[in-house]
Amino acid sequence: MISTLLKWSVGLSVVAAKAMTGTNAGGWMVLEPWITPSLFYRFLDKGKNDTAMDSWTLCEALGPDEGNAVMRAHWAAWYNESSISDLADRGVEIIRLPVGDWTLNPYGVYVGCMDGAAERIDWFYDMCAKYNIKVLMDVHAMKDSQNGYDNSGKTSNVVWSDDTHFLHWANQASNWYGDWNVTTQKYDHINYSSVNWGLKVHESLLQRWGSHSAFYAFEPINEPQYQPILPVLHDFYRSSRKLVQRYTANAWFVMHNAQVLHPNFWNSVFRDDDMDHVAIDIHYYQAFLKGNPNMFKTPQDSCDDYETTISIQVFRLKYPVWLGEWALATDVCAWWLGGFNTANTHPQYPCEPVVCPTPYMAMDDTGKGVDIPDRTKADAYGPFGDPTMANSTLIVAGQCTSDSLKFKGKDVETIARCALDTFDRHLNATFMWTAHNEIEEKWDYVKAWDLGWINKTALAPGQQLFHEEMIQ
Repeated sequence: MISTLLKWSVGLSVVAAKAMTGTNAGGWMVLEPWITPSLFYRFLDKGKNDTAMDSWTLCEALGPDEGNAVMRAHWAAWYNESSISDLADRGVEIIRLPVGDWTLNPYGVYVGCMDGAAERIDWFYDMCAKYNIKVLMDVHAMKDSQNGYDNSGKTSNVVWSDDTHFLHWANQASNWYGDWNVTTQKYDHINYSSVNWGLKVHESLLQRWGSHSAFYAFEPINEPQYQPILPVLHDFYRSSRKLVQRYTANAWFVMHNAQVLHPNFWNSVFRDDDMDHVAIDIHYYQAFLKGNPNMFKTPQDSCDDYETTISIQVFRLKYPVWLGEWALATDVCAWWLGGFNTANTHPQYPCEPVVCPTPYMAMDDTGKGVDIPDRTKADAYGPFGDPTMANSTLIVAGQCTSDSLKFKGKDVETIARCALDTFDRHLNATFMWTAHNEIEEKWDYVKAWDLGWINKTALAPGQQLFHEEMIQ
């Protein structure tokens, strides 16, 4: 079957001889609790009005002054010059930079709270230029949420039954398109003002950074995939590309496929004679595959899935295909992957228990780091999300989890090598999610490289990492 798919997948798109190597600066400008869990320790056991689970609610809970102090400390601690040089040393050619739509045009609780974000992005571009890394600017978070996830800036929608209990996933909504009706499962109306707001955001971002020497590509919106309205999205993409053409020196325009896989929906967006420097972004995570709990019994199962799925997704697309997000995880064990103190998917296999990380931010008035209040506490810390997910989302006795114990060491390396081979056959660029995080190696470009899983050159002396699973 795979050999047949290989023949078919030649299709229309132009494939580079080797996929450009990239990663994502996730969790920096747009917060995600699972990437930086220690940043969110300060909200353990808090009530409805004092809990944060994303960028919006952090600013809402802490207010503009304390929120901005925390954000500035986070920006300085999570990425410094060594972070960028480490990526360059490990073969990164391009980095996808997720930003919020509030960066230059703050609104609501972001006013004051996100002061200084633009200046840190200035610094980021300068550092990338210094180390010869290209930047794909990705509007990762859009007003009212384009998918309902915490990574859209605002977890939508969260319904609190009392001061300490909430539900998110049953109420998930993408309100950027319009007012989502949970009962009818339809939009009551389309919110064109949000769409137009997005284009104003694009123009501001492109005016500020489009001429920077490290600016290489622009992605107008990330994962607009919860009940997407495709005609609206198509027009949005066409208008956004005109802005890219106006304000940049032939930068790439990268449009996310909204998890709509049929090529006809995308091949029609731009004419054949008007698709220069247009790429399509697909995301693929084996960790989130549901349905068959025994899908990945062996590393070869994972390898076959990469080849089959990627080749099918690029089949007959006329644009170069960029894999904007992927990771080596095969299960949903990463702590708070489904959100702060909640989740929407049970792990398929046992997860590896680990000690929850100590804060990466200095624990003083300037560093703003806060640890778990009591790492010996036997009762779970609230607030409490979906009760069916409590065993895999609530901190007890200072314990978190890392990825599944199903595949370890050499098995992970086997899967990684298969994935990279598949990517080079079918894709023009790949971006591992994410460059680094506090716990999980299989979601961390630097750790995965240093463990010998994804390195494309020999590891430098003293660079290689070892832990128990690697020496088994």
